[in-house]
Formats: sequence, structure tokens, C-alpha cells
Amino acid sequence: MRSQNSPKTSPAPRAAEGEGRAALGATPGASFDGIVALDSRGAVRSINDEAAALFGYAAEEILGRDFGMLTPESDLSFRDHLGKTPSLRRRIDGLRKDGSVLPMELDVSEVVCDGERLFIGLIRDLGQRRFERDIQKLQANRLDLIENMAAGLAHELKQPLTAIGVYLNFARRYLNEKDLSVQKIAETLDNADAQVFRASQIMDNLRQFIARGETTKTPQNLNPVIRTACAFTDSLAKLHNVKTTINLDASPDIVLINKVQIQQVVVNLKRNAVEAMQNCARREMRVSTGLIDGDLIRADVADTGPGLPDEVKDRLFEQFTTTKPHGLGVGLSISRSIIEAHNGKIWAEPNPGGGTIFSFALPLAAR
Repeated sequence: MRSQNSPKTSPAPRAAEGEGRAALGATPGASFDGIVALDSRGAVRSINDEAAALFGYAAEEILGRDFGMLTPESDLSFRDHLGKTPSLRRRIDGLRKDGSVLPMELDVSEVVCDGERLFIGLIRDLGQRRFERDIQKLQANRLDLIENMAAGLAHELKQPLTAIGVYLNFARRYLNEKDLSVQKIAETLDNADAQVFRASQIMDNLRQFIARGETTKTPQNLNPVIRTACAFTDSLAKLHNVKTTINLDASPDIVLINKVQIQQVVVNLKRNAVEAMQNCARREMRVSTGLIDGDLIRADVADTGPGLPDEVKDRLFEQFTTTKPHGLGVGLSISRSIIEAHNGKIWAEPNPGGGTIFSFALPLAAR
């Protein structure tokens, strides 16, 4: 073995790379970040610039020296296996010039070059690959988030926009009546205006979430929040001949919530109930509140529809699960996300009178 300062007499890095590929059956472009050749005593006979750079050295600083300079003492045991097996793959910690740790995988195979036994090691930088995987995962998660937000936004905006269309159709019908009622038209346009405001609030909530990752919660009386949400869908219920009963009697009812988001949940559940009963002879919906164990308030939306199919019961609140022919399958998953973000719970159960009861529970605010 030559001394540390002697001229280079070892195989050139390009030759070592060729030997390594041949020994390991690799092809040009194979997945490794550097290559090193060791003799039977563990001295570095050859190292390419990429491998040296991983450790923070120039190749000239490593050639001829013991490979132990590049690994902590605890990881030198792998050299005991050299010569006992034709190949070896180990995950070990490398030691950079600045003292930092390089997590790496070392894939070693034995070759014979000009009658001399050499051990060719392919080095994979696990830290860099982990970073690249994390970046790829982050990008994929970001794309999923954008996709989910787009689907959710389309779903949530569809509700007030549909209501606006219904109210405007009512107003047009009133204009064609013989006994023209300005008051009825004014009330209908006011309702349409309220839906425009609601769509604006949904967009403001989304903008707030994107900017800060959260939405503002304030103490609210839940009963009037639900009552207002019910008013948003009254026209839809009437259009489909659904009789609605509202019993909002829970007291106390103060909760810490984002009012618009909770109204979105109620509107989602009411719309689902109306749509579930479209082909039913009996169309009755009941919206109610009650207390659970004194520190939770429960809201129920019960329908007399056909009930839930067995195949969707267990994944009802998962994304893209729907029982509607043209549904997006995001309404209930959005509702679950909202309720859970408020430290609550949402669930569904059979209605004893036929149909389904969708319920959510929220913690009461401290008095």
C-alpha cells in the first residue's frame, strides 16, 4: 500500500466505476451517489469525486488512507465480513470532514483486478434520498390538499348559488302573478342577497385558512346559528314538499365555533336529508338540539328516507363516498373535518321511524 502523500497509483475513479457496475450487475445511471474501491486491509485504493464530495473531501485527501476515516468506530465491524462473503450491503453512518454524520447505504462486492482482490463499494446517500422523498411527499400532499380544497369549494359554493337561483325563480314567478305583491318579491330578493353574503363568507373563510392555517372561533349560541342555517335551505325543502319541524330547545347552548363553518355542516346535512327523501311518499325532516352529560350539546337532523346502504355505512364520512348518482362525495367528509376541528364528533344512525339521523356534538363553552 502506498503512503498518503505518494503519487496516485490506484485504479482511476472511472475504472473503479466500471468495475463496480460490472461486479454488481449495475448499468450506467444506476441509483448510487458515489463509488469507492478498498483493498483487503481496508485502505482506499480509488474513490470518485462524487463519493469524496459526500464526505466533504477532495479525492486526493482520501486516497491511500484507511476507510475508517469515513466511518465512526461503531460502524467498522462491517469490514470483518470483507473476504468472508462475495457481497455485502449495510446501512451505516458515514463521518464527514466537518464531523457531521452521513447516513448511507454501502453495497460492497469483491472483484479481482490484475490478480489483486479489491472491494468495490457503491454509496447511497440516504439523507439526501430521504430529503428527496420528503419533498416528493410534501408536493404530493400539497396537490392532494389543492384537489380537496377545490372539490370542497365547488361543493360548498354550489349550495348558496343553487339557493340564489331558486329565490330568483320565485321572484320571477311573483312578478307574473295577477296580484303582484311587492313585499313577497322584496323578501325573496332579501333571501337571495343573504345567500350571496353567505358565499362571500365561505370564500373569506377559505382565504383565512390559506393565509393562517386556521379560522376564527368565537362564542356563539348554537340554537340561533342552526336556525339561520335552516332558513338557508327552507326554499329547497318546500320545493321538494318536505315538511320540516325545528325543535331547538337545548340550554345552555353557548359554544366556541366558527359560525359559518357550523352553518355549512347543518346545510350539508339538511340538503342530504331533502335529497334522500326525493322518491319517498313520506317526507318529514326534524332538526333538534339537546344536551349530553351536561357538557356537550347535540344537534340532530332526522329524515324519513330509505336509510343508509350497508356498503357505505362504515365509510360514510370518508372522502368521495356518496349515495347520490351525481354527488361529489365530499360534503360529509368536509362536515367531519369541520366538527373535529371544533373538538366535536359527527355520526349517523338509523331513525327508529324509518330513515337516518345525522348528529354532531360540540363541547359547551366554559361559562
